[in-house]
Amino acid sequence: NVRPDVFIPVIEEHGLIGDVTNWILNKICEECQILKNIKDFKISINLSAKQLNNLNLAKEFSDTIAKYGLKNEMFIIEITETTMMKNASVTKINLDNFNKLGFIISVDDFGTGYASYARLKNVSADILKIDGSFIRNIVSNSLDYQIVASICHLARMKKMMVVAEYVE
Repeated sequence: NVRPDVFIPVIEEHGLIGDVTNWILNKICEECQILKNIKDFKISINLSAKQLNNLNLAKEFSDTIAKYGLKNEMFIIEITETTMMKNASVTKINLDNFNKLGFIISVDDFGTGYASYARLKNVSADILKIDGSFIRNIVSNSLDYQIVASICHLARMKKMMVVAEYVE
């Protein structure tokens, strides 16, 4: 069992991230054809910073999904807060492209990187996932509670859905 934070950098280093992502997207679409009559299910796909350098990525995803007769709205494009900050201008263009094509955009692990509220204000995202490091101690740590409340307030102002990680 190898964690993604171990194998993804190796795949990226060898220039295979695009090929692997394409293979995974095709496999997901094959499986979704079986499930597409189930009401309202969504599939999340995590993207790395290197993938977001490809300004044709949203169109490529859309073309692949259409080939299987599926809808873009079934797919959540997930990027971490850290990924969002790596090449902010290119990432914004890519996320806007995904958004225009009907994909759902999710910012994962929010609160762990160096994103400012001002930067988040300019991101076209539908979902904000608060990092579990704030959620774990929300009852016993008043600062974590205030941070989560602040993030939720911002998300509500942007009409974003909020997901709290590690609530289990």
